[in-house]
Formats: sequence, C-alpha cells, structure tokens
Amino acid sequence: LLTIALLVAGISCIHLFVSRDFEKGHIVARELYFLPIILSAFWFGLRGALLTSITITLFYLPYSAIYWRGFVPDDLDRLLEIILFNLVAIIIGLLQDRQKARTREKFESIRAMAATVAHELNTPLFVATGTLELLHDNFDKDSETYVEIDSIMKNLRTLKEMIKKISLIENVVTKD
Repeated sequence: LLTIALLVAGISCIHLFVSRDFEKGHIVARELYFLPIILSAFWFGLRGALLTSITITLFYLPYSAIYWRGFVPDDLDRLLEIILFNLVAIIIGLLQDRQKARTREKFESIRAMAATVAHELNTPLFVATGTLELLHDNFDKDSETYVEIDSIMKNLRTLKEMIKKISLIENVVTKD
C-alpha cells in the first residue's frame, strides 16, 4: 500500500513540477501512472485498482483544469488518458479477482479431496486396529506374535496420526 501511495505521489510531483515547456516529461509522467494502477490491480484486485485510478484521477484533474485550452488535441488526450486509467483498472482488477477466485476454488477442492481421502483411509484403519487389539489380548506378552502385533499397532497409530494431519490440511502450497 505504501509503495502504491509513494508511486502515485512521486509521479504526481514529477507531473506537476516539471516545466510546461518540457512536454515529453509530462507525457512520460502521464504514462507512468499506469504502473501503480497495474500493481494495485495485481496486489489488491478490482477494489485496489479502482481506488488507485480514482486517486490518480483526482491528482491529475487539477493539472488538466489548469492547462485546459478548450478541447484542443492535448486536452482531449488528457481526458482520454483519465478514461483509460479507469478502464485499465477495471479490466485488470476484474481479471485478477477472477484468477484469485479460481485459485481459491482449486485449493478448496484440494482440501475437500484430502478430507475425503482421510475419511476413506480411517475406515479400514479403524477395523484393522480393532481386530489387532482383540488378537493382542489372545497372546502371551512374551510371545513373538504378541511383539509383532504390538509393532503393527504402533505403525497403525503412526498411520492414524498421518491421516489426522491430512484431514486437518488448511493451507495448500503448490510447486512447479
């Protein structure tokens, strides 16, 4: 947010304080306004882009009013530029919001799938653990079978913890 504000203020200072004789400087400054609009659209979506473009419009209108000469080509360029600032903000903001919604939807699907997998794995795990507990009681503590069943139960508890972690997935990080 601070970066956007500094960019808008800096570009406005360049635009307002550059000599009127240096017309190319004004054109460059006017074009630089697109940078904070695009950045705010990518970072904050439609709302951020619109807020930035409206702020830029408010900074830019006094300059346009001061140097208004009655619909000469330069005046029309400035008006079209203001319209373009806002159109670019709307278009890029909408596209970015749509992309964020798709990403959010994808992550929700992944979390739902993880919860389903965890549930499906828990059912046979519960049966296996119950059966082993019943078998466990039928053997003497010193027998080899008892020790093996004990080892299997330990591994099943580890598996149960892993499944619990899968069911509690909140944040999904994708990698290329």
